[in-house]
Amino acid sequence: MGEVAVGILLLLIGLGAIAEGAFPWLFLVLVGGYMLWRQYEAAQQGVSDETFEEVHTSSRQSGAETVYAHALKAVQNAGLDPNEVRVLPVDVGVMAFKSDNDPLVFRTRSVPDDVDYVQPFVQLRLPTKATGRIKFEIVDSDGQVIFIHEDFYQLERGRNLITPAARLPIHDAQAMHQAWKLRISADGMALATHTFDWQESNLNRMRRHLSEDGEISNELRAALNENRLQRMSLDELLSDQDEGEQQQRR
Repeated sequence: MGEVAVGILLLLIGLGAIAEGAFPWLFLVLVGGYMLWRQYEAAQQGVSDETFEEVHTSSRQSGAETVYAHALKAVQNAGLDPNEVRVLPVDVGVMAFKSDNDPLVFRTRSVPDDVDYVQPFVQLRLPTKATGRIKFEIVDSDGQVIFIHEDFYQLERGRNLITPAARLPIHDAQAMHQAWKLRISADGMALATHTFDWQESNLNRMRRHLSEDGEISNELRAALNENRLQRMSLDELLSDQDEGEQQQRR
């Protein structure tokens, strides 16, 4: 502040002397202007440093900024513009559980149909703290809502990983011939609609073929019941084969 005051004083004295025709006092105007300009540059540099420090601190607190493309597509599927929403889903998918193994995360890959449970999740990015209800819904291939869970959450500024305290059991009777939908909303407002497919496991594929190829027809079942199919020993088969060979020789 002292240097600013001196610069202003020299600038005023120089301008006053020039107004009276004393042009040699022009030097004071130049010195005063230089001092004020230098203070202005220093002030601007200080503001830039403070802004950088704030952004850097925010980056360190929130971690790496990773936004998944499928999450942005899920926002668009919900009828929203990712560039305009304040609560932005940056990651979404399901966790699949099988036996006692650790769960596997499925974002865009097809989920095996032999898993025991699936549990949805979403990661929301917020510009400030907020509280509200987050709702998860899962819709099967036939359009039936087979999973609904809503709970109250306190969300922090930045990223918030949210998953319901419930899982959906998976079984063969469910409709898996087309993609399923995972719908996420907050306080009644849609946030994202994510789709995921199912992949037929080897065990279920074998069961399906067995149910088709291993089925006994009614005629065959009737023949077995009437004992029309007689069991033959290996000796009898060999003897018949031997008789056939002797007839061929004759």
